[in-house]
Amino acid sequence: MLRDTKYKFDQFVLKVYGFGDHKRIKLVHMKSLRTAGVEDDADKGKARGQVNTEKLDESICRTKSKIFELAFCNPWEWFFTGTLDPRRYDRTDLTNWHKDLTQWIRNYNRKHGLDIKFLFIPELHSDGKSWHIHGFLYGLPAEHLAQFKIGDTMGKGLAEKVKRGEVVYNWTAYADKFGFCDLEPVKNPEAVSKYITKYISKNLAQSVTDLNAHMYYHSRGLRFAELIKKGSMSMAVDIEPSYSGDYCTVYWLPFSDKTLQTLKDGFC
Repeated sequence: MLRDTKYKFDQFVLKVYGFGDHKRIKLVHMKSLRTAGVEDDADKGKARGQVNTEKLDESICRTKSKIFELAFCNPWEWFFTGTLDPRRYDRTDLTNWHKDLTQWIRNYNRKHGLDIKFLFIPELHSDGKSWHIHGFLYGLPAEHLAQFKIGDTMGKGLAEKVKRGEVVYNWTAYADKFGFCDLEPVKNPEAVSKYITKYISKNLAQSVTDLNAHMYYHSRGLRFAELIKKGSMSMAVDIEPSYSGDYCTVYWLPFSDKTLQTLKDGFC
């Protein structure tokens, strides 16, 4: 009986991800689901380092999942990379940068009558101390941007893109305030949502923990996946899983009203 208070078994979660014509259905089958607030006796026999390592791995997994959700469920227009000019900012001070950047965006919105939304992930430079950010923006009109052209000052990788004829923009207002940046139009929402999660790593998790910072930052009012159903299912799921592990099985399906209704009807 005590075991039942700690866990629920064979639980399913049905959600719809995406927006507009870019939607997917996600069904997760969890073999056991820990009841919130109930300690597992199995953790008591583990060494402190092992427990901390497992918690870090779990935190990274949750963060990747949440970032993918925020990335795929919102109509991002731009993939953004931003840096800090060391002549103007301390590039090692992530907390101050985040504070100043979010306030600057709020001021920019008020000044221009906009509602720019963002999702940013910090990443360390190769020196292991300085920060830059990757992420998404929407609500920033193209008229506020200047397209990079051959002859402009830019990094080697960006210069190669421009030579190939790819469209890359500079947000000059950001550049004047903080440092170099570039923006590329988002063409494939699902693909770029998967790509952005690669920036979440143990190195990032440990670095931001040391700073008492976060692995990602986002504006208010973003959309999350729509929870459709949660609980037990009476029907067998005869679908090829997208992922199968020790603790859960994940099914990603193309969206259709018929498929969604069939899955909903399968819950007890």
